[in-house]
Amino acid sequence: MFAPSFAINDQNFLCKTLVLPKPSSRNLTSTKPQFSCSSKLSPSVRFSRGKTNCNEQNIVQFDDLRRYWNLKRTLFEKLRHKDSDPVQILEDDGDWSKELFWAVVGFLIQTSRSNDILQVFDKWSSKDKSRVSVLNYERIVRLLVDEGLVEVAVLALEKMTSIHGMKPSSAIYKAIIHGFVENDRFEDALFHLKVMEDLEMKLHSSIYNGLIKSYAKNGLYDDMAKCVKRMESNGCSLDQSTYNLLIREFSIAGLIKRMERTYRIVISKRMDLETSTMVAMLEAYANFGNLEKMEKLYRKVLWLKPRVYLKDDLIRKVAVVYIENYMYSKLDDMGIKLYARTGSTSIVWCLRMLSHACLLSRTGMESIALEMNHRNARWSVTIANTMLFAYAKMKDFSRFKAVIFEMVARDVKPDIVTCGILYDAHGFGFGFGFDELDYWRKKGFFGDVVELRTDPLVVVAFGKGDFLRIVEEFDHTKSQNWSYEYLIDLVKQHQQCI
Repeated sequence: MFAPSFAINDQNFLCKTLVLPKPSSRNLTSTKPQFSCSSKLSPSVRFSRGKTNCNEQNIVQFDDLRRYWNLKRTLFEKLRHKDSDPVQILEDDGDWSKELFWAVVGFLIQTSRSNDILQVFDKWSSKDKSRVSVLNYERIVRLLVDEGLVEVAVLALEKMTSIHGMKPSSAIYKAIIHGFVENDRFEDALFHLKVMEDLEMKLHSSIYNGLIKSYAKNGLYDDMAKCVKRMESNGCSLDQSTYNLLIREFSIAGLIKRMERTYRIVISKRMDLETSTMVAMLEAYANFGNLEKMEKLYRKVLWLKPRVYLKDDLIRKVAVVYIENYMYSKLDDMGIKLYARTGSTSIVWCLRMLSHACLLSRTGMESIALEMNHRNARWSVTIANTMLFAYAKMKDFSRFKAVIFEMVARDVKPDIVTCGILYDAHGFGFGFGFDELDYWRKKGFFGDVVELRTDPLVVVAFGKGDFLRIVEEFDHTKSQNWSYEYLIDLVKQHQQCI
């Protein structure tokens, strides 16, 4: 693969790619003439035998640092050519210092040439047997796994054991197992786990946790249970991290009984329940509509410190459970508590307005509208449609029409839900004449491309209506450029055919 061109004197690239070694008076050059420097310091940088001069030390360090950068620039200039062979360059240079070698490794990673790393390392380590160390191999293996080259990392492991006769560290096996797990190659991961067990290496729970998480991601919950048993049989006790992981994965999968059984174990062992685990359990209860347990856990999450900021999608799921159980006042409570945490957001006003709209409270909706004005909160199509739904259900045409004119005054652009409310209200004869239904058409709205910008909670609370249900039946494979005018004509034609 061709290396991208860049200015070789770009020090920003060099600093991001490589960790600059501490200035040192050691020789940082290679054995070749073009990379060699005299071991004798020039008169301007030579130490005195008596008291060392601080300025002279700084000069030595600066010259040494400047020499290192020059060597690195020259080396990178060679490597950046598309046909360059780093192994051959190393052979031509004779040798590289440790700093220069790891600089080359960083350069190869940045230029997407990680496949060359192991060959360069083999050549470089062959020049000095002290470089063949567990520490260096561990670093190489980690880099290869991070680059997705697990097979090459395994090759490095084999060379380490078979050729050099070295005993790998548990960190090397852990990195390789992690690499295979990330690619869902469970057999290869379990093979190296078995090797660790046979070598009686100390197994940390993080190795099993990686397997458990990957099994869960692929829906292999029986294999996940086997992994837990294997973990216990090998003397690696389940810690707080493992239990919390199990609860989260059971929650995501909707395995409520297993989730609760594991939760009871955590409580019995006096372990802490992590914040992410509590949030996952809350979502599981909300998904299954378990009001009592959901509400109890929701209160606990709200009292957590530091504060937990729930995602809007989870807030909607909790709100849906309240709506399905006709607990509309809870929506206003949710909105007030969210406002105290997040300030004025769209979901806050949606919940609060929806609470009073579901209760068909004119006074409540007007109070929320006044509070929004006081808080300088802009109206959205969600707020407008919520009020339209409520007034249409109450058959309060005067307020219904007032909301429409308020949308114009506040420059609130309608969407397909607004169109559906208007269409259904006209069909039910709520005082509309043809001119009133055509109000938005005269404003040019019905010529726009169809959009859906209303919060889904509004549709959940009030239903879709005839218009939206008919629209759902259409073939939407070619609907990307449909206008409201065209959509209304389709609905009319559909109703006439029935």
